[in-house]
Amino acid sequence: MFNLSKIKALTFDTGGTILDWHTGFSGGFEEIKKKYKLNFSSTDYANLMRRKSLKKVTNQNPKSLINFDIAHKQAVEELIIENNLEISDDDLYNLYYFCPTQLKAWPDFLSPFNDLKKKFFCVSFTLLSNRLVYINSKANQISWDLILSCETLEIYKPNLEAYKKTANLLQFKPEECMMIACHSFDLNAAQKAGFRTAFVKREREWGGETKINIDGNYDVVVDSFYQLKEFLNN
Repeated sequence: MFNLSKIKALTFDTGGTILDWHTGFSGGFEEIKKKYKLNFSSTDYANLMRRKSLKKVTNQNPKSLINFDIAHKQAVEELIIENNLEISDDDLYNLYYFCPTQLKAWPDFLSPFNDLKKKFFCVSFTLLSNRLVYINSKANQISWDLILSCETLEIYKPNLEAYKKTANLLQFKPEECMMIACHSFDLNAAQKAGFRTAFVKREREWGGETKINIDGNYDVVVDSFYQLKEFLNN
């Protein structure tokens, strides 16, 4: 058991761990489906859009970086072409640019988060673009101590340098920071960079298709932010 008293900062993955992207994206595709009387699974398309865009931002050429807004645009355009869908430019724009600004926070997040802020420096350390994290945080009344988007860092997770740069900017040692996420790829990289790690399960992140895969040994694995608050406040 590590010494909890050494933890100074909590760095939070935001898309997925805190924000329910699946419901937001699938709702956008459902509107398109009804408007154009199309036959497809809004759940499947939402997950496909997510997989495509996430792959784009986590597998980047450092010399030609794109943010998550561009990744969403590219993912939706590819999806539309691959499935021979004909929709207007306005509806296309709505899918990749507007829908991702309408995401709701998971219901277990805000109250424990506000309690954790009394003890820890709480930071959004996110792959999301600045635009998306600002808009969604405001809409969900999430008041971060600091937002460090990979867009600002100009290094994208899971590159280890993103975690090291974050700790350096916070003026903490990596071991004084705890990465909180529902994705093993994020936590495994954070762990290699020296961070403490907390895995928060998200049973509906991918809708009904969600399969939680805990691919690592973390300092704590919890079912909710309420459990994480209890653990960290011990």
